[in-house]
Amino acid sequence: MPADPTRRRGRPVRLNRDTVVETAMHLISTSGQADFSMRGLADELGVSTAALYHHFPTKAALFIAVLSARAGQLERPDLPADPRDRLVAIIDYLIDTLHRIPWVIELLVAGESFGRAAMWILDEFVSTANELGMSDEYAGYMYNVTWRFVLGELMMRRAEDERASAAAAGAARPRWTDQATEHLTEFPAVLRMLPRWADVRADYRTSTALENLIDGLLAGAPKPA
Repeated sequence: MPADPTRRRGRPVRLNRDTVVETAMHLISTSGQADFSMRGLADELGVSTAALYHHFPTKAALFIAVLSARAGQLERPDLPADPRDRLVAIIDYLIDTLHRIPWVIELLVAGESFGRAAMWILDEFVSTANELGMSDEYAGYMYNVTWRFVLGELMMRRAEDERASAAAAGAARPRWTDQATEHLTEFPAVLRMLPRWADVRADYRTSTALENLIDGLLAGAPKPA
């Protein structure tokens, strides 16, 4: 739990790294990464910012620790025995897990942090790709491609969550297909698809898209010399 906010700064406190990480995790989860500051964290803990920087020299270093702590709380899933299915399951699990931590998206896009506790995901992915005959280099390429897919999926899911919240509050947001009804005669394929676009969107499944992506990457692997 966060420290007592009524504690006066300057009063001697016993501050340890785990307390800083736990309190930071609480603040980021409740207020979001954008509103988080080291000063606000210091106020919450009743200490000086210097006391925080003693444990974490930068805010990025603190975020790394928060991500690692969050990842360490998660149980590893049971993965399929089939290597191809295992690759799909690993990334599907990664998306579902990160979707439950909405504040993490900007941090991940910036690429400034990593969590040691989550390194098993990359290790498992590369090892599984090796089982399928992929070199370390191509396995790394595959992971980078799927990672970009992960970030896009997370952004879209957050947008859909925000759209649902707005609709629940009586402020439904229109989609582009609700407005693109005129001046499209020069785009016949778009005009033809527009009435069915809502069904196309509704039929989207992350797991199916992942299967298509992984199958394409495996099929496009360099041939042995």
